[in-house]
Amino acid sequence: MWNLLHPWWEYILRSAVVYAVVYLLLRIVGKKQIGEMSPFDFVLLLIISESVSAGITGGDTSLAAGLIAVSTFVLMNYFFDVALYKSKKLEDILEGQPRIIIKQGEIDKKLCEKENITLGEIQSSLREKGIEDISKVRLGVLETNGKISIIKNE
Repeated sequence: MWNLLHPWWEYILRSAVVYAVVYLLLRIVGKKQIGEMSPFDFVLLLIISESVSAGITGGDTSLAAGLIAVSTFVLMNYFFDVALYKSKKLEDILEGQPRIIIKQGEIDKKLCEKENITLGEIQSSLREKGIEDISKVRLGVLETNGKISIIKNE
């Protein structure tokens, strides 16, 4: 139960590498994918987690290996949060910038295409704010978490 097959530091290294690679891959696919999880996205995350689990522990199924891996993930997440809080530049690099997709009722179609945002998703965000007509939108912003914020005209 507690005996490790590999040195303890190897589990930390493996976990850190997997965390970093999965983080980068999720950032590459775009903001929308992170904020708006479809059933397909959920299945993908389950498959990813299953695929990397053996790589994280090197085939070790001991409780100690699992606890080291989980502790590494939690600590890395905490340290990323602290680093992002303290450094605006690092936050911009890792989290990205909010992007304006609607300005004065006009949709930036090129940006929507780049971010894979459909008209249906924009309309859904408008309905959530009780807006029926896009011309009543002063600003629509794709946030870094993938959500679309809407600001109405006065």
